[in-house]
Amino acid sequence: MGLVFLARLPLAGLGLAVSLPAQAALRGLPAAAAATRSAVDVVAEGVRVTEEVSAAAMRAGRVVRNAVVPGAGVWQAGSRVHVALRQGPDAAGAGSGGLESLARRVALGLREHPEVASAYWDGGLARLVIRVGEGEGTGWVVGAVSELAARYGLERSEEQAGGCAHPGGTDEVRSEALALACDAVGIATAMAGLMVGARRSPRLVTAAVTLLCEGSRLRAVMHRRLGPAGAEWVLAAANAAVHGLDQSPTALVLDAALRMGQLVAAVARGAAFDAAHDALCASDRESVSGGWFGRPPIGRPAAQEYADRAVAGSVVGAAAMLLFTRSASRAAEAVLAGSPKAARYGPAAFTAVLGSALAHQGVLVRDDERLRQLERVDTLVLHPQALHGRRRVVLEVHPDVASWSHHQLWQAAAAALGRPTVPVAPTGMPGIELRPRPGVRAGGGEAYGTGLMIASVLGADIGTVLVGWELDPFADVVLDAARQAGLHVVIPGDASLGDFLTLADEVPPEDRALTDVVRGLRERGRVVATVARVPADGPGRGELSAAGREALEGLLTSDLAVAVTDEASAVVWGADVLALDGLAAVWRLLSAVPAARTAVRQARTLARAGAVLAGLMVVTGASRPRRALFALGHRLSPVNAAAAASLASGWRCAARVVATAVPQPRPRVPWHDLESEEAVARLAETPAVARSPLITVCTALSGKAGALVRLPVFAPVRLSARLLTAVAAELDDPLTPILAVGAAASSVLGAPVDALLVTGAIGVNAVVGGVQRLRAERALATLTTGQRQLARRSTGKDGMPALIDAAKLTPGDRIVLRTGDVVPADARLLEASALEVDESSLTGESLPAAKQLDPTPRAAVADRSCMVFEGTTVVAGHACAVVVTTGRQTEAGRAAHLASRSVPAAGVQACLHELTRKVLPLTLAGGAAVTVLSLLRGRPVREAVGGGVAVAVAAVPEGLPLVATVAQMAAARRLSRHGVLVRTPRALEALGRMDTICFDKTGTLTDNRLRLVRTVAADGSVAAAEDVRSVPVVRAAARTCPRYADEAGHAHATDEAVLAAAPHDPHWTQAEGRPFEASRGFACATGHDADGTPWLIVKGAPEVILAACEDVDEEAPRAAQALAAAGLRMLAVAHRRLVPDGTDYVLDLPLKALTLVGFVALADTPRTSSRPLIADLRKAGVRPVMLTGDHPHTARAIALTLGWPDDVTVTTGDALAALDRTGRARLLADCAVIARVAPEQKLLVVEALQESGRVVAMVGDGANDAAAIRAADIGIGIAGRGSAAARNAADLVVTTDELTPLVTAVTEGRALWRSVADAVGILIGGNAGEVAFTVLGTLVSGTPPLSTRQLLLVNLLTDMFPAMSVAVTPHDEPAAPQSPPPDDVAPSPAGIAALGKPLTRQIRRRGTVTALGAATAWLIGRLTPGTARRTSTMALCGLVGAQLVQTLAGRHRSPLVLATALGSAAALAALVQTPVLSHFFGCTPLGPVAWTGVATAIGAAAIGPRLLPPVERLLTGLGGRRTAVA
Repeated sequence: MGLVFLARLPLAGLGLAVSLPAQAALRGLPAAAAATRSAVDVVAEGVRVTEEVSAAAMRAGRVVRNAVVPGAGVWQAGSRVHVALRQGPDAAGAGSGGLESLARRVALGLREHPEVASAYWDGGLARLVIRVGEGEGTGWVVGAVSELAARYGLERSEEQAGGCAHPGGTDEVRSEALALACDAVGIATAMAGLMVGARRSPRLVTAAVTLLCEGSRLRAVMHRRLGPAGAEWVLAAANAAVHGLDQSPTALVLDAALRMGQLVAAVARGAAFDAAHDALCASDRESVSGGWFGRPPIGRPAAQEYADRAVAGSVVGAAAMLLFTRSASRAAEAVLAGSPKAARYGPAAFTAVLGSALAHQGVLVRDDERLRQLERVDTLVLHPQALHGRRRVVLEVHPDVASWSHHQLWQAAAAALGRPTVPVAPTGMPGIELRPRPGVRAGGGEAYGTGLMIASVLGADIGTVLVGWELDPFADVVLDAARQAGLHVVIPGDASLGDFLTLADEVPPEDRALTDVVRGLRERGRVVATVARVPADGPGRGELSAAGREALEGLLTSDLAVAVTDEASAVVWGADVLALDGLAAVWRLLSAVPAARTAVRQARTLARAGAVLAGLMVVTGASRPRRALFALGHRLSPVNAAAAASLASGWRCAARVVATAVPQPRPRVPWHDLESEEAVARLAETPAVARSPLITVCTALSGKAGALVRLPVFAPVRLSARLLTAVAAELDDPLTPILAVGAAASSVLGAPVDALLVTGAIGVNAVVGGVQRLRAERALATLTTGQRQLARRSTGKDGMPALIDAAKLTPGDRIVLRTGDVVPADARLLEASALEVDESSLTGESLPAAKQLDPTPRAAVADRSCMVFEGTTVVAGHACAVVVTTGRQTEAGRAAHLASRSVPAAGVQACLHELTRKVLPLTLAGGAAVTVLSLLRGRPVREAVGGGVAVAVAAVPEGLPLVATVAQMAAARRLSRHGVLVRTPRALEALGRMDTICFDKTGTLTDNRLRLVRTVAADGSVAAAEDVRSVPVVRAAARTCPRYADEAGHAHATDEAVLAAAPHDPHWTQAEGRPFEASRGFACATGHDADGTPWLIVKGAPEVILAACEDVDEEAPRAAQALAAAGLRMLAVAHRRLVPDGTDYVLDLPLKALTLVGFVALADTPRTSSRPLIADLRKAGVRPVMLTGDHPHTARAIALTLGWPDDVTVTTGDALAALDRTGRARLLADCAVIARVAPEQKLLVVEALQESGRVVAMVGDGANDAAAIRAADIGIGIAGRGSAAARNAADLVVTTDELTPLVTAVTEGRALWRSVADAVGILIGGNAGEVAFTVLGTLVSGTPPLSTRQLLLVNLLTDMFPAMSVAVTPHDEPAAPQSPPPDDVAPSPAGIAALGKPLTRQIRRRGTVTALGAATAWLIGRLTPGTARRTSTMALCGLVGAQLVQTLAGRHRSPLVLATALGSAAALAALVQTPVLSHFFGCTPLGPVAWTGVATAIGAAAIGPRLLPPVERLLTGLGGRRTAVA
C-alpha cells in the first residue's frame, strides 16, 4: 500500500503544479477585473475633473479679461453680453413708457439681427441680456445696443443699474489687484532699501497712515469723500508707500497674502456667476432686485469695534509716551504697537476663503460685507416655502358624502396628486378631480395646486382636501446646523410642516407677515438671518404675487438675506446670498457660523497679545539689531506675528468648514400615510447617493488604512494622538492666552528661563486635564460597548431570512419579525399576523399596541398601527416589513434631537470663568502698581516693567480651570462605585444646584409590568387580589389564558398579570384557546374541570363581554366603573356551560348566553425602592414631579402610593399645552403630577420648570423621554432597561436596576461645589496675598521682594498639588474641630451659593493671612543681619508656609491633603537648603535664626484665621456707627 502511495506521489505533484496556476488565475480574474474597472472609473473621473478644472479656468480668464478691459456698464462672457441702460435726457420725446418698456423695444430690435440668438430686458439686473449665435463675435453688440438705445432716448449706464451691483462685476477684482500690485511695489522698495542701507522714512508718517487704515471712523470719512473704491485704492497705495519707505516688508507681505485671498474670492464669485448664468438669466425666468425695499444698516462687527478701541488706546499711549520721553519716534512706535490689524486679518481671511469655497459649492455671494455678519447672527428665520420639497401631499380630507369614507377619499386624493405609484384610485372607486375653492385670494398656495381643494367625481363634489408640500430632505440637516451654531430658530406656522414645527424655538402665527416677524425680532435686538424662497407666481412678467412680495420684503428686511433659488423661484438679485443648491447650500452657510465666531475670537485675542508685547517692547526700549540685513522691525514684530497668526487662524477655520462633507439625508416621508405597495414603490424610486469613483476608491483606501491603524501594534500611537487632542482641548481656556503672553513678555524682557517655567506650568495643567478627559471617554466607551443587535433580513420571496447586524440595514430592506424580537429599524408593515408590539419605550403606553396593514393618515406616533419602530419589542404574532428609516432618522433617533435649545444655567466652569474675569484686572492692577512704585523709587524702566510683569503673570491662577475638571472626575469615579456612570462630568455641578427632579413613571418609578390588584364579584363586592374572595374570579380569568407548548409563544401583558396572581388550578384542562386580539376585544378558551363538565370561558373588554351576558347584577358594572374611574384597567370575566358535543367551533361563534363571573382590575407595579427614594429626595430639599400617560385618577393613586402627599396637585398634558409659557410656569409652580402627558409635552414640562427658575433633572428610560432628558439641566438615563436614545441623551446613567443611587449623586453634586469653593479659595486667595505682599514690599524697598521664579515656585507648591487634593477630597470626611465665630456657624452653602459671598469672604481672609505671614517673615529677615537674598528666601518660605497651614486648617483629617501639604513643605525645605537649586530660584540656604523667623511667621498665619472674624465684625460695627452718626 505504501509503495502504491509513493508511486502516485510524483503524479500528484505534477498535477498540482499544472493546476495551481490555473486555479490562481481563475481566482484572481474577478479581483483583476474589479481592479481594472476601478482603474477605468478613476481615469474617467480624472478626465471629468480635468474638464471641470479647464472650464473653471476659462471662466476665471473671462473674469480677468472683464477686469483688465473694463466697459462702462458692460459685462461679456463668451457669447453672452449684458449692457446697463438708463433714460437719457431725450427719453421723454422718444415715446411713451418708462425704462423697462423702452428697453424691451431695444431688445426687440436686437432680436432682428441674424447674429443674435436671444435678447431680453432683465428687470432685476436692469440690463439687456444678449446672446449671440455660436461662432459669432460680440464686439459689435455694444455699438448696436448704443445705436438702438439712442433711438428711444436711452443711454448706457456706468453706475449700478437699478441700485443693484452686477453679479459678474469686476470692480472688486480691479481694486484687489491694484492693492496687491501696490503691496508688491512696496515690498520691492523695502527690500531694496534694506540692501543698500537707505535712510528710513519717519515713523510718524507710518503711524499716521496706520491710524488712517485701521480706524473705521477715518475710513468712513474717506469713503464719503472719495467713494468706496477710490478710498480703498488710496489707502492701499499709501500703506504700501509708507511701509516700503520705512523698510518694513513684513507688514506688506502679510497684507499681500490677505489681498491675494480676497482677489481669488472675487474672481471665484465672478466665475460662479458665469457658470450659473444660463440658469439664472433666462427670458422666461422671473427676476427682481427688491431695490425698492430699504435694507437695514450693516452692524459693526466685533473686529471693527475692537479696532476703534485699540486705535483710541494707541493714541492715548502715544501721547503718554511723547509726554514722558519727548520723542516723536517713540510716540509713533506706540501708535504702531497698538495696531489692531490682527483683529481685522482673521475675519477677512476667513470670509475670503469661505467665499471662494461657497462659489464652487452652489452659493452665489452678492454682498461680501453682509456675509461678514455671520459672526453676529443669533437668529435664523426659516420661511416655510424654503422648507417645502418638490412633491405635493395630502394633509387632511373631509368627505361630504356617505359613499366615500375618510380612507377612500385620502387614497383617491393621493392618486389625484399624480403619485406615480398610485396609478388608479383604490378600492375600485372612480378617480377624482381636485380644483381650488372659488373666490380664493389670488397668489395663494392654490397657484401651486396646494391649499384647500374641492374633490369631485364626474362633476359631483364629494368633499374637501387640504393639499400641502412634502418636507425638504435637508430641512432636518439645516435645523441641526442652526442648533450647532446656537441660533434661535423661528419658523412661521404652516400646515405642511406638521410636527417639524415643534422643533423650532419660536413659531409665529401663520397669518403674521414675514416682514412683521423679522422686524419684531430686530426690534428685540436680535441679528436676523432669513432663508426664504420667493415664488415666481406673479400675474405677469416682472410682477410678483402678494405672497411673493411679502416673502421678498421679509427677506430683505433681515440683516442677512439668503434666497433659496431654484427653477420654481424668482431670482432675487437684491439678496445677500443666492442658495443655488437649495437647502444644501444653506446648510453650508450655517455650518460656517461657529467657525466665523471662532475666527473673530481668536483674531481679537491675538491682536491683544501682539499689542501687549509690542507695547512692552516700546516702553522698555528694546533695541533692534542695526546691522542685520532683514531687521524687519524688531520692536513691532509681535504685531506682525499676531497678524500672521490671525491670518492663518482665519484660513484654518474656513478650511475646516470647507472640508466638511455635505450630508445626504433621505426624504422625510409620512410612511404611515401610504399603502404598503406605495411605500415599497416610493422606496424603490428614491435615488441612491451618487458617489464618484474617485471618492469610492479613496473611501476604500481610508477604510483599509483605518483598519491598519487599529492594529494592537499601533495602540501607543493612537493613545498619544488622543492625548494630544485632549491636551489641545484643555488649552482652549481663557487663561491660556494670558499665560502665554506672560511667558512671551518674560522672554522679551530678558528672562527666557522664566518664560520656560511659565510655559511648563501651562503644559502640566493641560496634560493633567487631558488625562482626566481621556479617563472620562474610556468610561463612556465602556458604557456604549454592548452586544450587537441582529435583524432578520429577507433574502427573497422563497428565501429564508438571514441574520445580519442591524446597523447594516438600509431603507428598502425587508425584515421578518417574530415574537420576542426587538425591532431593528422603523419599518412599514407588509404582512402581519396577530402582531402586537410593546411600544412603551417610545410612546409610554404600558399595554402592547395591536398592528394592522391599513394606512393611518396624519396619526400620532402611538396610533400608527401600520408601522413598527426601532427599539420596540414584538410580544405576539409575526410580520414582514420594509425598512423605511434607520439611525437618526427613526422616531427613536429623532426623539433624541427633539429638544429645543435652552441657555444652560451657570455651572462651575461658567462661575470660574466669571471669577477669572473679575480676578484678572486685579492681578494686572497689582503688576501695574509694582511697576509704578518701582519707577517712583527711581528704578530703571526695564527693571520696573519686568517686576510688574512677573507679579501679573505669577498672580494668574493657572490651576483654576483644572480645579473643576479634577473635582468632577473624582466625584464621577466615586459615583461609579455606587452604580452611576457620569457621561458628562460637568453635569455633577448641576446636581449640586438641582431643586426639581422629573420622573417618567413607566419603567422608572414602576416596573412597567401589569399587576392584578382588585377583583369585583358578580354581586358587586370588591376585594383585594390577595383576598380569598378573589379566588373564583382570578381562577376563571386564568383559565382563558392560552397555554403555549413551546417557547415560541409569548404571553400577553394582561395574561402575565392574571397568571401571576392566580392560584394553582390542577382541575382545569384547556382544550382550545384564542389569545386576545384588539379586533375581537376578548380572549377565550374551552376546557373541562375535574368532573369533566365542558366550559367556555371569556375574558375581555367589559363592553364586549357584558353585551353577551344574561341576568347581570347592576352593582357589579357600577363597582367596575368606579375602579375604572380611579384609573385601573378593567377586564370582565364570564363563562357558559357547554354540552359535551357542542365544543366544536364554539370559539369562532359570536358570544351569547354568558354568565358574568366578575371583573379583574390591573395596574402598573410600583418599584419597592421608589417610595424610599421619593422620601429621601424630599428630605434633601428636592421636589419630585411625576410624568405619566395614565388617567389623572390613576396618576394620583400611584403618586400617593409612591409617597407624594395627600394634597398633591394633578394636571394634564393637554391643559399644560393650552397655556403660554408664563401660564405653564405658573401652573407647574405647585403641581407635582402631570397625567395624560405626550412625549413632546414632557419637553414642555421641563422647559416651563426651567423658565420658572428651577434647576431640573429628568429621569427616563424610553425613547419618548429622550427630548426631555436632553433639555433638562441634568438628564438621567437607565442602562439596564432603558432605550439607547434615552441613554445617549443622558448626562448620568444609572447602571443598576434601582434608582436609590440618585440620592448619593445629589450629595456628591452638592459636595462638589463646596470642594471647588475651597480649592478656588486656596488658588485666588493665595495669589491675592502674593500680590498684596509684593506691592507692599515694593512700596517699602523699591523692588519686588520675590522674583518671577520664586512666585512660580509658590504657585507650584501651594496651587498645583494642595489645591487639587482639596478639590478631590470627598466632602463626607470629618472636618477639623474648630470653634468658629457665630457668623460661621451657618451650614455650608450648596450649589452656586458656595461660589458667592462665602467664597469672597474666604478669598479675602486667606489673602490677608497669606500676606501677613509673608510680610512677617520678610520684615524679620530685613531686621536681622543677612543679605537681600536671605530676606527674599525667608519671605518665600513664609509665603508658602502661610498658605499650607491654612490649607491644613480645615482638611487635616484628609490623608491626601495632609500628605500633599507636608510633601510641598518638604520639597521647599530641600530646595532651599540645596545650594545649586537654591541659587537657580534666587534663594540661599537658611540658618537656624532664619528658620526661626519663618516659623514665627507661619505661627502668625496659623492664628490669623481665628483673629480675622472678630476684627472684621469690629470694623463693620465701627463703620455702622459712623454711618449712623453721619
